[in-house]
Amino acid sequence: MDINIGGSIYTAAYTVESLTLRDFEKVSLGTLLTKHEAQGFNVYYSDLVPTALVADLQEHLSDTVLLLERRIQCAMGSVPDVYLPGNRELMNLVSTVTGINLGFEDGYYINGGQLPGIFMRTDLQGTEVRRLLTHEYIHHVFDGLANDEILPAWLTEGLSKYYEFDTALSGPRSDATRLRQFTSTDLARAAARSDSLFSLAALDNQNDWNSRTDQDELALQYAEAYMAVRFLIETYGPLAGKDLVEVIGLGTSLSESLETVTGLDIGVFESQFNRWLERWEDPERAPLSDYLIELDAILAKETANSEQRAENLGTSMTRQESISSSAALVQSTEELVAALQLLSPPERARELQQQAEDHLGRVLEWLSLELQASQTQDNVPLRAANAMIPELSARDFTLKRNLSNLKFIFNIPD
Repeated sequence: MDINIGGSIYTAAYTVESLTLRDFEKVSLGTLLTKHEAQGFNVYYSDLVPTALVADLQEHLSDTVLLLERRIQCAMGSVPDVYLPGNRELMNLVSTVTGINLGFEDGYYINGGQLPGIFMRTDLQGTEVRRLLTHEYIHHVFDGLANDEILPAWLTEGLSKYYEFDTALSGPRSDATRLRQFTSTDLARAAARSDSLFSLAALDNQNDWNSRTDQDELALQYAEAYMAVRFLIETYGPLAGKDLVEVIGLGTSLSESLETVTGLDIGVFESQFNRWLERWEDPERAPLSDYLIELDAILAKETANSEQRAENLGTSMTRQESISSSAALVQSTEELVAALQLLSPPERARELQQQAEDHLGRVLEWLSLELQASQTQDNVPLRAANAMIPELSARDFTLKRNLSNLKFIFNIPD
């Protein structure tokens, strides 16, 4: 690899080798799969699946087991086997052999029969593959707690989505998960406010759930199920979801089980959920949104100053007019710096706040040099000011990019 740094070329050599697993046993399941023995379970992977991904997913699943044990305060028991077709086409072949009509799904879990386990395609982004494995494993956990009683689709899918987000937010690339989470929450909230939610009864049957093909309906049913479980857990305690599944596992109906756990029948529970969702605001995002509104206002004034400076440069002025216009820009920037320092950024925005303070501090230095040049008619401070322009442009770009990224992650409109 050749690395160009300031016009000088530095060469570094790297050796890239494929990870080798000592896997030789092959099985046929619509396509040929290689068996990999993990700790307590097996992974079966097809051609096109990198061996490094097999190792990564094995570790990810082990980490998920430990984290979920702490979250629901329950021993996880056995880990299901995992089947990894390399793409959608191979996934279709495997699903035909396992008797599953794949539909829109990229993965599924079978909890009985001759081939119980998690089946999922792997030709997706890394975070998506790990998310999919987590989601299907959580189905395994709660199906076990239900003693094979049939769970309502909104409950089983909502629990899988809830703990999928919860575990991923504790892992690498948490912002990718946070983006998905806020997209989902806002979709459900908007539907509640427009009175276009599904009824929970419409989300009860798993076959009906799986039969929907409209992309908007698919997104909404997952979003609504997630928020219904979030309402259950945040209102009635961190173990309320597990408790509800365990009561259903005793052979009790959903309505009776819900009343046992919450004291509410299904109709009252649904009404309270709908009202809660209409008013819902994320406790992390609300203060961040308020802060970004204030920061946006300060940066808008800085942009206006920049536009005024450009207009001044294009206008014929006397020396005194030039001094006055430069002094006004310096004073305005001093006020912006003072206003910025009065902001109280939430934890998630502290780095952004520091970048903004550093940027405006340098802008103030730059404009002060231009004012000094106007006052003294000396080109030395003017040359120093001009030399700062590339740095200021880079700082401005970085600050606004990071601001935009933060809004994107938290689904905050401009």
